[in-house]
Amino acid sequence: MGPTKVIVKKDAIYDAKTGKLIKDGLVGRKELEDYAARHYVVLPEADKTGKPWELNGQAVYCFRGSRYETLDDHQAHLSRCPECGGMAIRAEEVTLERDCLRCTHCGHEFDARLEMLES
Repeated sequence: MGPTKVIVKKDAIYDAKTGKLIKDGLVGRKELEDYAARHYVVLPEADKTGKPWELNGQAVYCFRGSRYETLDDHQAHLSRCPECGGMAIRAEEVTLERDCLRCTHCGHEFDARLEMLES
């Protein structure tokens, strides 16, 4: 059992599974992130422009900085695009030498293992 997954609508956050209001009056992404950091809730992932990530029509949440899952607890091999902050998924052609990921927003391709070594 992890933190409560929430959705954001205007200036309020709601429980993503039940739709119950958790907190309203939160203005801006910074205030939402501050509230989530102080309480046991997790916000949906978003790119640098604020557009939320979606996988198969469901919001994507990040746990412990590297584990991504959807509302129905489906864990997916995803990563954040270093260019636009969008959702990157594993490319179709899997090889032993590379773990190639492609951003669904900007199309940027990168090797996740190489990115980890560089940072």
